[in-house]
This record gives sequence, C-alpha cells and structure tokens, in this order.
Amino acid sequence: MNSSHQSARDKFLALSLESTRKSYYPQLQKHLEKTRENEKRLQLLIDTLPAQISYVNSKERYELINREFEKTFDLRRDQIIGRRVETIIGEKNYHKVKSHIKRALSGKSGHFEFYVSDTGKQTKWYEINYVAETDDQGNVNGFYALTIDLTDKKKAEEERLSLKDKLRQAQKMEAIGTLSGGIAHDFNNILSGIFGYTELAGSYINDPQQAKEYINKIFESAKRASSLIQQILTFSRQTKYSKQPLSLFSSLKEILVLIRSSFPSNIDIKEKLNTKTMILADSTQIHQVIMNLCTNAYHAMANEGGVLNLELDEIELKANQIRKNGDPIPGKYLRLQIRDTGRGIDPSIKDKIFDPYFTTKKRGKGTGLGLAIVNGIVKKHDGFIDFKSQMDVGTCFQVYFPVFEDQKSDSYIPGGKTDTMNIGSENIMLVDDEPAILETMKAILSQKGYKISTFDNGKSALQAFKKEPDYFDLIITDMTMPQMTGDKLSKEILEIRPHIPIILCTGYHETFSKEDAFKTGIKKYIHKPVIGKELSKIIRDLLNYP
Repeated sequence: MNSSHQSARDKFLALSLESTRKSYYPQLQKHLEKTRENEKRLQLLIDTLPAQISYVNSKERYELINREFEKTFDLRRDQIIGRRVETIIGEKNYHKVKSHIKRALSGKSGHFEFYVSDTGKQTKWYEINYVAETDDQGNVNGFYALTIDLTDKKKAEEERLSLKDKLRQAQKMEAIGTLSGGIAHDFNNILSGIFGYTELAGSYINDPQQAKEYINKIFESAKRASSLIQQILTFSRQTKYSKQPLSLFSSLKEILVLIRSSFPSNIDIKEKLNTKTMILADSTQIHQVIMNLCTNAYHAMANEGGVLNLELDEIELKANQIRKNGDPIPGKYLRLQIRDTGRGIDPSIKDKIFDPYFTTKKRGKGTGLGLAIVNGIVKKHDGFIDFKSQMDVGTCFQVYFPVFEDQKSDSYIPGGKTDTMNIGSENIMLVDDEPAILETMKAILSQKGYKISTFDNGKSALQAFKKEPDYFDLIITDMTMPQMTGDKLSKEILEIRPHIPIILCTGYHETFSKEDAFKTGIKKYIHKPVIGKELSKIIRDLLNYP
C-alpha cells in the first residue's frame, strides 16, 4: 500500500472515531453517571439498615460494607475494604466462623449464631445469614453476609428464665415451709435416740457386745439424719436444668423418707411401686413435682387426716388414650399416681388449677405457682399430667413420663459391700476446721495403716505442702474453711504437683459443683457426712489407680 492510501485510511479512521465519540460519548457518560447514582442509592440504602452487611470476595477480603459494620468494629470504611476477614474480626473469632466461610465460598448458603467476647467488654451474640454469589459459569466470586445483633434478645431470654427460676424457687421454699415443722419433729426424735443410745452404750462399757449394739443404733440414727438432710438439700437447692437417666422408683423411695418424717400421724402413707424402669429427667425438678403434689394432698387432708397413696407402674398408651392431652406421642410411659382422700376439687375451678397464681389458699398462705410449675416441668420432660377428683372423696393426679429405652445403669449404692483389705501405708494430708472430724478420721485411717498429718485450716496445710511437696501421697480437704477454702487450696497444690490425688469433702456448697471440682483437677467430690469404710475404699482406689 502506497503512502497516499495509508494517509487516507488514517484520516478516515480518525474521522470515524471522532464521529462515534461525539455520537455515543454523551450516552455513555449518562449511563456511567446513572450507574454511579444507583451505586450511591444502594450504598445509602444499606447504610440505613440496622444490621451489618458485607460482601467478601473469593480471597476472603472485604469489598463492600455498610455503616453498621463500621460502627461495630469502630473502623472507617477505608480501613476495612480490601483487608482479610481474619484481620478485621480477629483470629479467635475467625476460627469460630471459618467453616461457614468455606461453606459460603463453595457456593452454599446458610445461617448460624455465634458470640464475641472482647476483653473488658460484654459478650455480644449475632445471627449471620450468608448467600454465595456465582457467575454464569458457576464460579464463586464471593458471598454476601447479613449480620443481626441478638444480644438484647438473648438478655431478655435470660431475664425471663431467671424470673421463672426465682418463682420456681419461691414455690419450693413454700413447700419446705409447710414441711418444716414435721422435719424439726423428726430431727428431734433422731437426736433423742442418739443421746439415749450414747448413754446406754456408756453404761454398758464393761459389756462390749451390748455396747456394740447400742453403738450400731447410734450409727443407724446418724445415717437416717444424713438421709433426711440430703433430701431437703436436693429439693431446695437451685440447680441448672440437666436431664440424666433417673430411677423414679429410687426418687420416690427417697421422698417417702422425707414426707413420712414431716406429715402428721393422722395421714397414713401407702406405696405401691411396681417398676424400676428409668426415665430421662432432671432429678431436682422431678423431686419438685412429687413434693408439690404430695404437699397439695397433705393440705387437702390436713384437718381430718386420711390416706395418701403413691403408685408407680409402666403402661403402654395408644393414640386414642392420649389424644385429649395434645402433643404426647403413643408409646411406653411410667405412670405416677398420687391419690388422697381429701375434700376434692370443686368442679367450678377444675379448668383453672394449672393457671399461674391461681390458688384457693388464703392470702399469704400460698403463691399459686405449685401446679403451674408442676405442669411446666412435666411438659418439659415430654410428659403430661391428668387428674380425677370427686368432692368429699378425694383427688388423684396421674403424671406420665416417657420410658427411657436405654436402661443400663452404673449406680453406686452407698454403704454396700466394701473391700475389707482397704489398707495402706501412704502419707495423707487431712484438712478440716472441725476438730471432731480431724480426730475421728485420723483414728479411722490410722487403723488402716496410713500416716495422717492433720491441719485445721487451708493456709497452714499449704505451707506444709510447699515445704515437702513430695512427702504427701494424697490430700483430703474440707470445702468451707476460714482463711482458705478447699477449692483454692486444691488449686494451689495442683499448681505444684498437677497429678496428686485430691478428695474434696463438702457439707453443702451453692457455687462450687462436682463439675467445677473435676475441671480444677480434683479426683473425688464427696458429700458429708463421710463414712470411714467408704472413704477408705475411695483412698485405696485413687492410690492404686491415680
């Protein structure tokens, strides 16, 4: 091509481009301006939303965020855009959401909840919904995330549950108040027996066989008092809700000890417990159900007396038998029947007895929470409650709990057969602020061959341990002591020797549980009173298999 043709072509292209630019540039400019305006409107829209919005690309870097996101992390937009998720939310929180990020970048959508706890700040709860973005070929470009703050909602739920717990505890204490006179009466009887047998044992000091019989009577009376205390504590303490395999048969036997000691003699208590099948339940709440129903029966018969019948059996219910009770499903149930011969329930109030705060008692005599709480607990255990009543004949409450299918149990029976060879020669530290416990336990364990060092407070025990940390083979400590509690002493000792076996003994403690003890490194958590032969077996087991 010659130079004249080349020049002509270049002029033609230049004129064509100029013409195209003049014709289409204004339209393109308008389109770009409109796009920018739409982007501004979109950004304005998402900035006004009271939730965090973000877009994360396939490299896990932020490309889009809104104002709420900036406020949450106290950063400007230019400090966030282009940076990695892990950098912005922190390594600890990143590990909580890492699996969800991978899921989103694999093209999936979903939602989850998680919490953030920053040093010096309160815990914040969030719900995160995410949606993957893909191109026409199905490649994942990134994902959009909508994050909603659930903190206020969670707090409201906690406050509501806390209020329910307080109301439930108030109702428990109402029942304990009803039983307190009978409990005091029974304790006085037990103590009278102990004093009497002690005098008799002393007077027969020259007749060892007769003295031994009276000493055995003292021992049995003390066990009876201990059992009564445990029932009161089990019923009255505030505990977290926790379902475990539970023998309703055993629970009823325990509660019968308590109500027989507290109900007046004009109420005859009969039992017919036909099954040892287990249920999945929270033991404290089941105690509350039984105690409340028995207490109501007592109130119904208090003036004239009568008969209280407790029956337990296993039945299979078909659909037509439980349809009237709503949600329960057909299957095997344990049926607990608590029947009284009291005045009965007036037909006009039968539909109201499970309503909160409904009561027929005089002002100041009841909270009206008993049956409402019972009904709530039973429903929480996937059961249901029914009742029949006839005026001047009596009332029968029937409580149904689903049978727990896995009936295996490793229950330990206190006071059962023990190994008579639980002897040893190891060095044991015994710490308790009660002189009688130090004296008796030292004597019992010394008879077994152990070398016992006693301390009446945690501080002196810790000082002795620090001086000779390898001297002691096992620690037995009380929980509640002046100067230093048993849990703090245990923690200090375990920092020096992490694997030394420790037995923590407690009479009653509200804040330090068995689970807390195990987390600390304590090997055994046992309740007082401690029986010597059982303690000997625990010691031997720990020393043989630390």
